[in-house]
Amino acid sequence: MVEKNFMYDENLDRLMIFNKLKEDEKVYGSVKILNLILDITTKNRIANIEIRNVSDYLKSMKKNFEILKTLTNASIIVQQIRGGFIMRVLLSGKNNSEEIPYSIPTKEEILITA
Repeated sequence: MVEKNFMYDENLDRLMIFNKLKEDEKVYGSVKILNLILDITTKNRIANIEIRNVSDYLKSMKKNFEILKTLTNASIIVQQIRGGFIMRVLLSGKNNSEEIPYSIPTKEEILITA
């Protein structure tokens, strides 16, 4: 059996995506940004992400929110940029895919990786 790295709760309209922790890291804390909750590890990696009201967010961006019902894979890509970072959540369904972009500015440069 293949273990999924995501969970969608239709009743709460929340999508959770889980990254595998490395042997030498633990979840250090959580940060709430926009409709996201990010769990950050002791190695400054994103361990987990929770997207609240994900179908509404997809609709607001004119993306196909129905993908959540046929979701087969989900992943996170983080790119550090000057003045913040860009995070993309990639969703794959049975017959389509969608990308959810987030641009998150920061006052100070921080290092976060997926």
